Amino acid sequence: KAAPKKAATKPGSAAGGGQGKKAGAKGFARRNLRQALVLQLKQQEQQRRGNKVSAAGKTVSQAAEEVPLHQRAGYPLVPTKVDPANWRTIEGKRVFVDMTRVPWLPDDFGQGVKMTNPISRSTPGQGGTYTVYVSSEGKVYYHRSQIEKDIGRPLTYKDGWNGQKRLQRLSGMKVDDKAFFGLLSPKERKCLPKADDLHFCVVSARRTDTKEGLADIAVTQANFENAGVVPTWYVDAGSVKAYRDLGLKVVVGGKLTEARNKCLRDAARMGKACVQVSDDISRYTYHDGAQAEDGSDEAANRAFAASICHVLTPVSAARFLLAKLRAAQGSMPGYCPQLAGVYPLGSCSRAFGGPAVTTRNFILGDFIVVDNSPLRFDEEMTLKEDYDFTAHHITRHGGVLRCNRMTVAAKHHAPGGAESMRDKKGLEEQRNIAILQRKWPGAFRAHPKRKNEVVLQWPRGGEAETGDATAPVAAKKRGCDAAAAAESGVGKRRGHTASKR
Repeated sequence: KAAPKKAATKPGSAAGGGQGKKAGAKGFARRNLRQALVLQLKQQEQQRRGNKVSAAGKTVSQAAEEVPLHQRAGYPLVPTKVDPANWRTIEGKRVFVDMTRVPWLPDDFGQGVKMTNPISRSTPGQGGTYTVYVSSEGKVYYHRSQIEKDIGRPLTYKDGWNGQKRLQRLSGMKVDDKAFFGLLSPKERKCLPKADDLHFCVVSARRTDTKEGLADIAVTQANFENAGVVPTWYVDAGSVKAYRDLGLKVVVGGKLTEARNKCLRDAARMGKACVQVSDDISRYTYHDGAQAEDGSDEAANRAFAASICHVLTPVSAARFLLAKLRAAQGSMPGYCPQLAGVYPLGSCSRAFGGPAVTTRNFILGDFIVVDNSPLRFDEEMTLKEDYDFTAHHITRHGGVLRCNRMTVAAKHHAPGGAESMRDKKGLEEQRNIAILQRKWPGAFRAHPKRKNEVVLQWPRGGEAETGDATAPVAAKKRGCDAAAAAESGVGKRRGHTASKR
């Protein structure tokens, strides 16, 4: 009998290959080290009580023990009267410096883990550790309210900002740039820029008043600092002081499209390429692997599962994109791209059904690299400005460069920034869609399933009609030599939608 057919799996699902294989995973995630520390202390306490419990693996437990105290997130950020190595409770129990840190803890406090005493309600094998907070004088607190009572005021997430920023910096994974950049072709490696050749901009607004917003800012800043770069934050005038109070490098950007254009102007003035990043990206990845043998979901899942996943910094991701962008100049007649970006979904599993790079697909505004272009964002638009910017670049420069193996983990529709422009009835969405369809007839169609969303599907003929008289320009005027076309692996794929805009 014929074997039954297997049910189709969605790209990126567990059956579809998960996240691919990890490249260069030599260390352990901070959360795993913290878990190992707690389990080790729990095991010691339970053994003291006569109970047998399992601990973390030997390797990760040893790695946790070897982390120096000052490199643990629970270590105080300023000098304290009592050395954290000597933390003790009133009973004399030792307090071990924790691997993590709560978001409201002040700089002169530390966070630790202690072994507990059994009580009448204790269950054999359960419990054994407790998280505590230690003041500069060495006083041990068990609850936030106790600290607030002693210092005479409530604690907020701004009190713990420096600690959260350090937590994210310590949690940053080591990135093997040499192996990652080795994926570039010889021609692309010759175009690989230094970090100083790029102007790194974070476009943000009104994110400092919430726990989630401060956490996102801390992650974003730490991702750059781990790569040795201090980004410039472009925010609205009303938010400047709040962002500067966090120790960030801040300039007034204005509203969304105004801020984006200021980023472009500043980069041009410095003679650098412009990198624009959203303030809520926590992870950058690149999946290296062969394209699926056919366009089915099953084949795409298999190819994705066999790929090697490189975890990146925003700096290495931007340098990689700019190298590919510059190497692609003139690789096809009339093709002189100045805009590069990433696959617009969190998983690129489905993208393995097509080429690694495409030239006429939507470039998500969360993470873009703009090289040498006079084009600017349309300040009439308050939403979907990245769709318009993509269309303008395709028309003006003969295409864009979208890397379909690179993704970012962004919190779409997070409060603040562009989200303040959305309304429950979708009127602002509809107004911006109308602008897109007026400017680029035939290039945008309504999404068949999602209300107030559009799909960019560039006409097969290669040119969309446009109401923008400045858009058409010969590629040769930009210095592209079509005769110097070389094999670059650049492909075409029609149509894609993004869930953010």
